[in-house]
Amino acid sequence: MKMKLPALLAATLFAATSFSALAATQVDRAQSQDLQAMGTVSVSGVSGSLDDATHQLSKKAEEMGASHYRVIRADTPGDSSLWSGNAEIYR
Repeated sequence: MKMKLPALLAATLFAATSFSALAATQVDRAQSQDLQAMGTVSVSGVSGSLDDATHQLSKKAEEMGASHYRVIRADTPGDSSLWSGNAEIYR
């Protein structure tokens, strides 16, 4: 039983590391030149800050199987704290 706990712990750490390696990475225009575009994703009604909207775009990019994304628009209308935005996604 003592041998199973370290093996289980190692497997759990490996799985967590593998999932984080799959997260989409934000790139700028120059970095995106060498990547294959897959399309775009968008969000709207995101409460909070620009970082919250960017995080939501990153999650959507990851859900679409993208390895990278580039924010092409992010704004909040008037005095609202609800953000919307678009990102181009890449392989």
